[in-house]
Amino acid sequence: MIDSAAAVAEFPVIGRDARYAHAPQVSGLCRQLRLAGAESLLADEAPTRKYVLVGETDHGDRLWRGLWELRTDPFVHTAFADRVLPQCPLLSAERGRAIVSPIGLQAPADSAWVCMGIDLARFVHPGGELDEQALQACVVTCVDAGEALHDRLAWPTADVQHDAWLNRRLAIVLSGFGDLLRISGMAPADHGSLRYLNRVLLRLRMSAQSQSRAIAMRSEPLPAIGLSDPSHGLPHGSIREDWRRRWREAVRATLVRHRNLLVISPWSLFPTDARADYEYAELLPLLRHADACAFRRNMSIRHWNFNQFKHFHQRARAILKQRVAMPQIAEHV
Repeated sequence: MIDSAAAVAEFPVIGRDARYAHAPQVSGLCRQLRLAGAESLLADEAPTRKYVLVGETDHGDRLWRGLWELRTDPFVHTAFADRVLPQCPLLSAERGRAIVSPIGLQAPADSAWVCMGIDLARFVHPGGELDEQALQACVVTCVDAGEALHDRLAWPTADVQHDAWLNRRLAIVLSGFGDLLRISGMAPADHGSLRYLNRVLLRLRMSAQSQSRAIAMRSEPLPAIGLSDPSHGLPHGSIREDWRRRWREAVRATLVRHRNLLVISPWSLFPTDARADYEYAELLPLLRHADACAFRRNMSIRHWNFNQFKHFHQRARAILKQRVAMPQIAEHV
């Protein structure tokens, strides 16, 4: 087992109460997701798995070897995305201090997420061509259904209910990257493969953001944005009015209805075989597109040697840290 150290900590795993305030409407929305090619990830499960945080500071190979030896335990997973990013640059990044089951989503404590899954490989034609139009339509359906589900879920505590109102978080979990490449006959080590998947993800992000913005324009903006207005703390006068005007202009330019949208698991980069082919670790840069990461692993890494295991985690952490380096307006006002 691993020693207690500043770089490693066990996460609390949060289960969800699977009762709904409007069960018939929820069933209809889940059916709508299935018809579009997505799936609902609302089902509850007992939090039987443990997640271990891999921190930013390494404490030598002894610590890494302890984690590597745990790779064969199906109920212990590593997690290493300690920042959750917002869609709106007016909001700041948040610390992920808990895990939300059943997908192993690293997220802020007491946060409320509507989780939906899209397997990109389902949208590949027999000839290997990706149906991007249907895929983008599926993402739009996820945003619409997720918005409606937020108001129909019976959240388990008052704190989680408040977060649902304040942040309206969606976790559109994208998977099947490795399967998509394999079906299309593309090699993961080819730079063209990475460029191709980057373009696909950029289009999906644009589709999700556009739909979130459209919902905000016809209903109301995300409440968290309004509460973040820095003019609230200023005394009455011209300075406060100037700040308020500037803030409203920024809100109009970056308007969204949901704080978070896209989730990617590092394990979704591999084909869904029983054994993770390490060659697909070349796709790790795709994690830059994720607002948050999910860490439940359904494949074996028993065959990975110590250096592969350590390098995979170190590289993934470095890529995820690059996301946080992107400036957020909220951190500078």
